[in-house]
Amino acid sequence: MLGSYKEFFEGRDYKVLEMSEPATEVVHFGDWAAIRGTGKEITESKDEQRSTKTYKWMILSQKQDDGSWKMKWDIFNFDNPLK
Repeated sequence: MLGSYKEFFEGRDYKVLEMSEPATEVVHFGDWAAIRGTGKEITESKDEQRSTKTYKWMILSQKQDDGSWKMKWDIFNFDNPLK
């Protein structure tokens, strides 16, 4: 998974001017936790065109034997259709 994120960020043809992803809810149940929130991203293309996208996200994590948490899945959905 880390490799796919690295490839995405190194290969993009725009710059991210602002990004925020505040968590709005954390539900903990034993060795599992679900976290959900919203996001906002402002980007600028090479020809200086700006765009703003908003989205919702959710992560499911599992507690490991060493006490750390490991993300099992991460999903997000944009609020508006992509053009």
